[in-house]
Amino acid sequence: MTTRSAACASGFARASTYEGWCGRWHYNEHGVIVYDAERDDGEHVGAVTLSNPETVERLPPMEPIEEVRVADIAPSPYTHRSMDDAAHEKFVKLTRERGHLLTYPTVRPVAEEQREHDRAYEVVAGHRRFETAQRADLETIAVRVADLDAWEAVERFVDDHVAIQGGDERHMYGQEEIDRMLARLREDWADDRLREIEVFAPYLEEKLASARSEAMRQGYLADGRGD
Repeated sequence: MTTRSAACASGFARASTYEGWCGRWHYNEHGVIVYDAERDDGEHVGAVTLSNPETVERLPPMEPIEEVRVADIAPSPYTHRSMDDAAHEKFVKLTRERGHLLTYPTVRPVAEEQREHDRAYEVVAGHRRFETAQRADLETIAVRVADLDAWEAVERFVDDHVAIQGGDERHMYGQEEIDRMLARLREDWADDRLREIEVFAPYLEEKLASARSEAMRQGYLADGRGD
């Protein structure tokens, strides 16, 4: 298990503090690799090698990092993103050559009686990295293990994939992907429950309004009420 830490690095235009998971120490080179690193200005920088850090402080782990077999992990049932682009193929090639991922997907343990699959874990965040690990034929990967139930995983998934109004839409789902995700969610969860996720409410209401309009057009509904 790797250790979450903060490292203050010198030798740059200004000293910066990076917080992440220390996976490797290079004693001879007086350096450390910090994975899933976030700089003190809030920017996520992925993996960073810090040479001659001024200080390295061990922090309490937020969620444990564990080595898990790729074959024991299933994707979320709600993921619908295409990963056939050239940039992803390059990422797969580099990962295969490197032999490991630079940042950690987040997974949750799933009890056997609650599974829709035969895997012990399910991806919560990081499907692109998980898909990369599969295509790169990695046998094991380091993952962040989050103790989440099925509904908490849904809330986290939507938060990671649906942009708030006026928010940053980079890396978020487009309308077609949101439609497919919403259709799958409605198979598992009641509309009233899904309305609890504030960012999702406008998309859900649009779908329900469209369904009501179509039902009225077909003659199944009159004035919004059943015949």
